[in-house]
Amino acid sequence: MAVHHTRSSLGRRRGTAPGPPTTGDKLLLACGPLSGLVYVLWHEAAALRWEGYSRIGDAISELHLTGAPSKPVLDPWEGIVYNVLVIAFGIGVWRSAGDRWVLRVVGAQQVVAGSTAPLWALFGEASLAAHLALAVVGILAWAGSMGFGAAAFGRGFRLFSWVCLATVIVFNALALSYAPDVAVGEPTPFTGLDERIAFSAYFLWQAVLAGLLWHERRAEPRVRSAPRRSSG
Repeated sequence: MAVHHTRSSLGRRRGTAPGPPTTGDKLLLACGPLSGLVYVLWHEAAALRWEGYSRIGDAISELHLTGAPSKPVLDPWEGIVYNVLVIAFGIGVWRSAGDRWVLRVVGAQQVVAGSTAPLWALFGEASLAAHLALAVVGILAWAGSMGFGAAAFGRGFRLFSWVCLATVIVFNALALSYAPDVAVGEPTPFTGLDERIAFSAYFLWQAVLAGLLWHERRAEPRVRSAPRRSSG
């Protein structure tokens, strides 16, 4: 009788992984959680430089505005470091996809999201419309990553992905709903809070995906070398 190996619904695999990870593969996957950590901590350090900044009422992007005391803390290095880490993570996801095309889509979308950094540098402050367009591109890349990534593992991760996706969409939509108020200089009492909830949900999802892929590829040699018992 053959021995059957069970896996939790969170980490059950669909398709096959590409085999044992190299040190480079591990580092690439680690860039996902690291990118979120870099983004949060760097922006928090910048916010400390602006006495009147509100993490609840002010948008995260306001920390990058020309003339803001926080801008020298962030630009240009925060954007470069963060987006390089996102691109590296996308490459890591692609290399860990095996025959699962949905993960290749996730990896490609991560690379696309990270590659928009030059556009932010050129057009982020050009106009409110340009800023919103770039924000929507980023949100769509996040939503696409979570939507396709949900199909890569079992039911637990799929449900987790849908919850994170709904959180990202709802709270980013709430943040974007303040755009007319921004245009006329009216207060935006909760835009910062809405953005931070959406970003936190996405960074959490990204970290869990990286952890699952890391664990999966570490476990691959044990799965392949597991002994088989014949009947009789």
